[in-house]
Amino acid sequence: MATQSIYQNEDQKCCYRAIKSQGVRVLWEITSACNVECDFCLVEKKHRTIPLQQAMDMATVLIEEGVEKFLISGGEPLLYPGIESLLEFLVERGVLVKLLTNGTIHHPSIFDLICRTPQVEVSLSVQSIDEEMSDRIFKRKGSWAKLLETIRILPKDRLNIITTFSTMNHDHIETIIDWVVAQGIRCLSITNVFQETTRPARFMDNCLMYKEDSQRISRLFDLIAAKRREYAGRLVIRTTQFGGDAHETCEAGRSVLYVDSMGALLPCTLTNNASYRELNTRLSVRELIRYYRERLPSLPPSSCVPLFSVTPEKEAMAH
Repeated sequence: MATQSIYQNEDQKCCYRAIKSQGVRVLWEITSACNVECDFCLVEKKHRTIPLQQAMDMATVLIEEGVEKFLISGGEPLLYPGIESLLEFLVERGVLVKLLTNGTIHHPSIFDLICRTPQVEVSLSVQSIDEEMSDRIFKRKGSWAKLLETIRILPKDRLNIITTFSTMNHDHIETIIDWVVAQGIRCLSITNVFQETTRPARFMDNCLMYKEDSQRISRLFDLIAAKRREYAGRLVIRTTQFGGDAHETCEAGRSVLYVDSMGALLPCTLTNNASYRELNTRLSVRELIRYYRERLPSLPPSSCVPLFSVTPEKEAMAH
């Protein structure tokens, strides 16, 4: 298994990439169904999911084409009817699996699989350690208590906490960082509020109203720098690319792939994917992967990194 652990090879600037592993990873929104209702959610709600056998067939091709890490997300992935079978299927094939869950659903058989299988890691959503605020963001009373119970059950050395930096919780970030360390959890991912601009968010037309301004983002990164020094060797803090970097390239579509809840294979979660969705009507999964590898010189136009200097998407797809 080439990819070993989130603490060894994850990029601290973009939590969807790897800087040491040369392998390929896929973020798979296996379902858009969810039991909480975070307003900043960027997943477009669908009322259908792909059948389990189709998911397994797709996973087989992805593995054959070099995918060595599966980030299984949602919605809430534990609501996918075949989630246990899919996770076992991936584990049996030796790939690294990361389950991205809100932590409020207790699934004993999956928790047992996680506890006994070192190649399964878990990312949990913590938006505040204040119970009232946490429940308010999730819009589910009692969600914080359920999340704490999940953390108690699962192995701390394979947990990652995900926090979305927003107008709702900007004053809570420092306490979250300190709390993560106190729990003995060694990895924290702080992400920005995103939305693919061509599609509505889950519960509203525009979740970008929760996106923080540049001054608060600047102060956030000052805090992150200070906390990285304070907790050096004890905590890895990763982020998404809040501001972008015109001098940097990304291998989205080559080392990063995204599958939505309907089974469309796309270059990256946050890419403006309208044109790539059309390709899914004409090409097989294997053909799509090879197309992205051959045709995409770097990161496609993205709501994540607006400052990238790259070939426009239509030009890239025309060559």
